Amino acid sequence: MTISMASWFGNLSRPVDIYCERTSAAWAAEPLNAISNIAFFIAAWAAWRLLREKPETAFRAPIQALCVIIAVVGAGSLTFHTIATRWAEWTDVIPILIFMMVYCWLILTAFFRWPVWMKPLCCLAFFGATFFLESDAFEKFLWGGAMYLPTLVFLAVAGVGIWRSNADAGRAFFAAAGLFVLSFTARTLDQPLCGTIPIGTHYFWHIFNAGTLYLLLRAVIIHAPGGTRAAPAGISRADASQSLPAKDSGVNSSA
Repeated sequence: MTISMASWFGNLSRPVDIYCERTSAAWAAEPLNAISNIAFFIAAWAAWRLLREKPETAFRAPIQALCVIIAVVGAGSLTFHTIATRWAEWTDVIPILIFMMVYCWLILTAFFRWPVWMKPLCCLAFFGATFFLESDAFEKFLWGGAMYLPTLVFLAVAGVGIWRSNADAGRAFFAAAGLFVLSFTARTLDQPLCGTIPIGTHYFWHIFNAGTLYLLLRAVIIHAPGGTRAAPAGISRADASQSLPAKDSGVNSSA
């Protein structure tokens, strides 16, 4: 199958009408889908506040960047659900893709300790799969939600790996993954249930997805603390702690 660049970008001013709530081209035709984006701003604020309360947390710079990106996700989604054109759709898609790319790198660094050369390969593979599924060729598959399938796979695989080495972090990660499944379900059912629920269900995607992004950041903030960095996947905390050098007690044993 050949997919041209036009199948991704196409006519950037082309109207996009793929949600049940939209019944016209008016900018206010999706009030619930637009207003529900406030959840992303709340999630960004909550994650930033949690990070400030945990001064021992490592990887502060990328976590702070991810907090900002969550807010940008909300702004981009708000733009798309009011203007509703192809170019506005990219303001919705690109920020969430950037978030997942940065988060993928962060997880591979904080919990898996992958070598530098392997992390870009994994992140690029994730980007490539997501971008490929965003093309118009898959627009009708899962009502435009095909691009989120790589995220589901990533959350499942990474969650298992984290849980094997750190049960608490794994449970926190699975909580985020579970909420994303619920979020993805709400997005997928928007069109099929349109006849029954005229206002659709897409706004739940925004609310649940904002919660997912917060939980993903919370898992890193809480379970990748500075000074007691998480052990690589496959190595227990006990084994990792045994490999650390003993602290100097201040007594010279040769005295």
